[in-house]
Amino acid sequence: MSPEAASQLMAVGEVHGTCESARGPWTTNPQHLALFVAILTLLIWSTLAVSVVSLSMVPPLLVTGIALTGGGVIGLPWIRWRTLDWRAVVIGTLSMFGYHALYFLSLQWADPVAASLLHYLWPLFIILLTPVMLREHRLSILHVLAAVCGFSGAVACIASGPAFSDSTWAGFCLAAISGLIWAYYTVWSRKRSSVPTSTVALYCLLAGVLALLLYAGLQVGLGRAGTASMIGVSDLSVQQWATLAFLALGPLGGTFYMWDFAIKRGRPSQIAILAYAVPIVSTLFVGLFLGRGVDSAALLGALLVSIAVAIGNRADRNTRTSPSHSLQ
Repeated sequence: MSPEAASQLMAVGEVHGTCESARGPWTTNPQHLALFVAILTLLIWSTLAVSVVSLSMVPPLLVTGIALTGGGVIGLPWIRWRTLDWRAVVIGTLSMFGYHALYFLSLQWADPVAASLLHYLWPLFIILLTPVMLREHRLSILHVLAAVCGFSGAVACIASGPAFSDSTWAGFCLAAISGLIWAYYTVWSRKRSSVPTSTVALYCLLAGVLALLLYAGLQVGLGRAGTASMIGVSDLSVQQWATLAFLALGPLGGTFYMWDFAIKRGRPSQIAILAYAVPIVSTLFVGLFLGRGVDSAALLGALLVSIAVAIGNRADRNTRTSPSHSLQ
């Protein structure tokens, strides 16, 4: 996402209210725009795995630190410093850093396939947390059914990879906790809708700095232990820097502004169900990138996610017209 696009997005994101008097289909129904932005965000997130393939030799903390820092820098010019909510900054920063740190640790401590599977519980957590944290939203049986169906689609896709190996329960727990953190951050962002989208710049920047400090600390520790150090900034190639720049503008940077905008103006449960398409599309991208084509597991996953989206849309219509069908 270019700086110009980020400027336009945050300018819209900081205008509160529905502005029903304005003309045009997007302004009269902001949920349509929010849904479009959410789909675009999820599509960009689906390119993360392909990007990581070319950065497999770069430490995850360094990748996260550089990408998040870059993603934060592009939003700094639009921050409203005088009215900044520092409590929100602390919660947002810790959520952003904790999510990435625990997720990457889980990939190292547990089988990556199993860890990814547990990590993708976050859309289900969003659906379950929404009625708890947001009183105006209700949870129906159809929402739960859609979440289970979507998660089954993710399972069908992810579990088609390499066979599970021996894993540690600590890694499993970290993967699940990382998903819970992201779900909490997402619903919390909707609850604190008065916080401008531009504030996400500080979340990313501070979380990126924390990741870089942790990476530097590990480098020093490895040096003192006489162990070979990890790849450093000076060792990165031009192609790797280009990929990191893409991550900062997209999957690990710019998309967080888009996600904040979409969640604050859309329906969290509907967007969460759509999120199950990320591992499916990601697998398709990786398969095409590596020349493997599309396997039957990915097609089955796509079918289950499509069914989940249809059920979720039906659930949203029912909860708007018949509140009595909701779970209290």
